[in-house]
Amino acid sequence: MKEQEKIDYLYDNHFSLWLTTRSKISDELSAMQSTFCVCGKLATGLHETSCRKFNKKINTETVKKLEHLIECK
Repeated sequence: MKEQEKIDYLYDNHFSLWLTTRSKISDELSAMQSTFCVCGKLATGLHETSCRKFNKKINTETVKKLEHLIECK
């Protein structure tokens, strides 16, 4: 499965767990960043919510954390 397929599966079948885990990981990654975001810009709260690179990193880490819930087809 590709990452987007895994995200779709988790989103459809484990929505509340997806949201809570994604929120926790977002907070953790945000706290780990220094002054600058992974994309190189200033890491403000407003920037992090709209940054594609930062959100991709959050999604990747969330999928890794919840991978045990994915049923291989």
